[in-house]
Amino acid sequence: MLELLTSLLPVMLFWLLIALYIGGWPVDLRGGRGVQQVIGLVLSFVLFVVVWKLLHALFVGVGAVLGGIVITSFIAAALLPLVSWIGFKMVGVTVTKVHSAH
Repeated sequence: MLELLTSLLPVMLFWLLIALYIGGWPVDLRGGRGVQQVIGLVLSFVLFVVVWKLLHALFVGVGAVLGGIVITSFIAAALLPLVSWIGFKMVGVTVTKVHSAH
């Protein structure tokens, strides 16, 4: 059961976090067309899963649940802006911060 959780968790976690990041944070995607942005999203997904799996392998020694899932998920979530910036940048799309008018 734990193997199934560690296989599905990064997939489910990415889509939830990227929706919150792109939809809720003051960021905008600049450049590229719709197809490039979708490819950038898919590349960000692949990079996030790779980062999660590497962090899982690194922290599983702390404990199967604490290190392998909890700590890994928190660090991967914190790295999501960097991972998505790299994934979108690979296809020429820039993730920029939107400045408010206040």
